[in-house]
Amino acid sequence: MDAFNYLSVMVSLVLGLGMTQLFAGIGNMVQIRKRVSPYWLHSIWIGLLIALHIQMWWSFWAMRAERDWTYGEFAFVLIGPATLCIASHAFLPELIDGTIDVKKHYYDARKVFFGMLIVAAVWGIVIEPLMGLRPLLIPFRLVQVTGIGLMVACALSSNPRVHVVSTLLITAMLATGTVLTRYRLGQTGLE
Repeated sequence: MDAFNYLSVMVSLVLGLGMTQLFAGIGNMVQIRKRVSPYWLHSIWIGLLIALHIQMWWSFWAMRAERDWTYGEFAFVLIGPATLCIASHAFLPELIDGTIDVKKHYYDARKVFFGMLIVAAVWGIVIEPLMGLRPLLIPFRLVQVTGIGLMVACALSSNPRVHVVSTLLITAMLATGTVLTRYRLGQTGLE
């Protein structure tokens, strides 16, 4: 087994824990659906979180050529998956007695949730140059920085319009970015 395959197990485990949180949370809310007051933006972000987990795991393949791994590099690589896992846990409402107001939870958890996503997005910008995959200054970074700006707006604002517009733009940017830069395994740009 080479180093990449060995290390990818840990990345897969951490991302798998995040997805397990999401799928278990969905299942739990379905089980107690009569006590859950859903919120459509929360549901969209659950879908986006699933897509972000898949995107991060899919993107890790680009690091397969790295042969000289250090402990520090690998620890840094784990920051992205760990922040998504923590964000997933924080974003799911606690299953308490009584009615669960998902909209209230969404806005109550927004600072922690979007804060963790901002950390993951900044990590996503610097991991590629650090690992020698792509330079820091490429046109796609404008999309990433725009996404960070939209998430900052969501973290700071409790205005539903800000969240609706930001969520729709982030969804479009993630879908477009995935199709243009990560559609094929190992793709890192417009190929």
